[in-house]
Amino acid sequence: MESSFRIVVLADSSRPSVAINIPMLRTLLSNIKGMSLQPNLIFFVGDMVYGGSKVNEQLEEWKRIFQEYYPLSMLYPVLGSHENNEAAFSNAFPYLPNEQLQSYQRSVYYVDYDNTRFIILNSDRTAKNYSYTIRAEQREWLRNLLAGSDKKYHFVFFHVPAFPTGHHYGESLDGSPADRNALWSILDEYKVTAVFVGHEHNYCRRLIDKTFSTNDFPIKNSIYQITTGGAGSSLNAHITNAENAIIGPLGLYHYCVLDIKNSGVSMQVYDKENNLIDSCSIYPSTVDHAPDTMTDILIPLGASWKYFDKGSDLKTSWRELNFHDSSWPSGLAELGYGDGGESTVISYGPNVYKKYITTYFRKHFTIGNTSIYKSLILRIRKDDGAVVYLNGKEVYRTNMPSGTIEYNTLALNALDGIDEISLEKAIIDTSYLKNGDNVIAVEIHQVSPSSSDISFDFQLIGDKQQSTPKVLQ
Repeated sequence: MESSFRIVVLADSSRPSVAINIPMLRTLLSNIKGMSLQPNLIFFVGDMVYGGSKVNEQLEEWKRIFQEYYPLSMLYPVLGSHENNEAAFSNAFPYLPNEQLQSYQRSVYYVDYDNTRFIILNSDRTAKNYSYTIRAEQREWLRNLLAGSDKKYHFVFFHVPAFPTGHHYGESLDGSPADRNALWSILDEYKVTAVFVGHEHNYCRRLIDKTFSTNDFPIKNSIYQITTGGAGSSLNAHITNAENAIIGPLGLYHYCVLDIKNSGVSMQVYDKENNLIDSCSIYPSTVDHAPDTMTDILIPLGASWKYFDKGSDLKTSWRELNFHDSSWPSGLAELGYGDGGESTVISYGPNVYKKYITTYFRKHFTIGNTSIYKSLILRIRKDDGAVVYLNGKEVYRTNMPSGTIEYNTLALNALDGIDEISLEKAIIDTSYLKNGDNVIAVEIHQVSPSSSDISFDFQLIGDKQQSTPKVLQ
């Protein structure tokens, strides 16, 4: 059997006033500890603590929590923008390699494990314009480290994104574009396997390749920038620029699991309830899902959906596979009225007190071979009620009355609090799937014309072997 090893990556557990979101950090570490196949290494990509004058004490508390689950020697941290004291950081982790880059203490280092080199950079220093940057001396050190490596895989970690999507757009490495481009040119030249960042409090897998819009320098290779900022900091999935975002940005607490083999690297990402939110091959496969995974993500959370918000009764034809929705606008989920957290704001009509009862959504996806799937796993965020159709056939309804559903059918109950933001899960059979093109159609119903908000996001997973995602491996 081919040998492999496992790493876990997560970031951003800092919280104002309390320094650390301890309950969420414990939840994620408990989930990781519950995996039957345990990690060999754990990387934390910055902002462990909130910082300030007591950063030393906060780091000691963070370490105590971590050591309840794993020995500290397994941890490879990245200097974040909150624990931005290089001396305190270096003193807190004395086992890290010292002065691999002169004058950076233990904040710039690398570690080799098996067939892989892991490189940690310091993105906290600033340029002349006071924006975050990775300076020339780090870039030269990085180039030499990559040029002299005989490892098959190279992962690079730094806290502040090179290409932010929204929460810190303009306040990350993009604030010094010349330095950012010089850094990415090195990553591109040596075809690094993937780049992990934090800082933006969400999950996002973004492909930086030759199609990416940058007029400043040519990009020759395809590299994922993976934002994993969901270990306890306040979530934010605001979008300013999500070009080439394959998944996300998603405002979910989460952690990333990577299995590294000679034949390739597969990644799966789980939320705090251990639901699968992303799965992919990073290298060398060009297939956009992990080759040996038990599940395929057919429709990801945060996907682009066609929607109809004009207040008309569309009867039943809109549910069908061959319905022409080319005139419908499209937008990234979460979709809603704009009361907070939505990526796309939709209309409720001209009268705030007489909102449209029903809003319609459609999403096409492709299946190569339906026979490989035992069942489908549906997860939906809805406010208030929903009916879901697969290729024109109803497969699920929630918070809706029985019987025929009309355009003006009201949802059963108003949702608020955790109910309107949680993801409801259901198992549906595969009998309506088709080889080739398929469509999911969803109608969201309000509980009343004066209902204050609407929310919609959706995920569809194809289960190849069992009825739930293969989480605890």
